[in-house]
Amino acid sequence: MLQDLISITIAPERLKAIDAALTALEAQLDDFIELSAEQRRELVKLGPRSEVFCRETISVMERSPGALPADFPMDSVRQDREALDQVRPILSRLRMLVTLAEDTEMALGSDLYKAALEGYRFARAGGKGAMLDELKAQANPRFGNQGRRRKPSNGTGTGDPA
Repeated sequence: MLQDLISITIAPERLKAIDAALTALEAQLDDFIELSAEQRRELVKLGPRSEVFCRETISVMERSPGALPADFPMDSVRQDREALDQVRPILSRLRMLVTLAEDTEMALGSDLYKAALEGYRFARAGGKGAMLDELKAQANPRFGNQGRRRKPSNGTGTGDPA
């Protein structure tokens, strides 16, 4: 029996609507940035504990502006804090959507792979024929070098325990 984790048909109109929504989202996120791998490694990261420290420290800084240099960019700090609080729910929803898309892709791929394996099994069980010959020719590049799996060797080359 074939695996059927998902059955979905995406009409062309729906694909166009999804594409338009993504284009609109990309346009709305045009001032978001992309960091290089090196930048990601070098940045200090805001984690749960460091966030508590940051928020408490910024709160104290707001109540004691005289303790800061006159040119300290407190408005910029407030703006970053507000933007972070705005970005987080967006990111949460985007992650949920990405997870849905990835899980759907995985389920569809698994359904296809299981069907192909089942079809190949039926062709092999039938023994001979054009379908089996064609499947063997197509499968050879994918599975050609695997051969039968051997038990791990104990160093004697026989695979038998010492």
